[in-house]
Amino acid sequence: MRRIRIFFKSGFVLKCATFIATGFGIGYLPKAPGTWASVVALPTAYAISYLGGNLLLSLFIITGFIVGLFVSDIASNNMGEDDPSKIVIDEIIGQWLTLIFIPAEVMLYLFGFLLFRFFDIIKPWPISWLEKRYKGGFGIMIDDVFAAIFSGLILFLTLNILKIYAEA
Repeated sequence: MRRIRIFFKSGFVLKCATFIATGFGIGYLPKAPGTWASVVALPTAYAISYLGGNLLLSLFIITGFIVGLFVSDIASNNMGEDDPSKIVIDEIIGQWLTLIFIPAEVMLYLFGFLLFRFFDIIKPWPISWLEKRYKGGFGIMIDDVFAAIFSGLILFLTLNILKIYAEA
């Protein structure tokens, strides 16, 4: 057990975890790093969907969430903050999760981006409660997952309501 703790406190692991948690450096952008991470998530989600559909995007989301739990916990502890703005893996995963509810179309992705950023910034209940209740990697990731669920459901319902009216 001691060897495992030493391994996770090694410089190499801290650097790798921080690099991944900051969205491969996006988190170091000086203004609105979360928004920039969401912007970068749009074409990556499109590319993943194009290559393997929603199944592949789902695998990326699940894997990214699990990896995000660990790397954001390690990086936030190293930075000495509960939820540093430099950590943006949660925004990337949240944006991808938002987009899985809709077809890969530019206008829908733009709408998904705007909705996700709205819910991620405003944080209505229960998102705000989750952010305050949970700390560490889980706390960093879970509020963005719920912002994505809110956004994705609105997208999905809006799209399907518009389809019904268009067919009538």
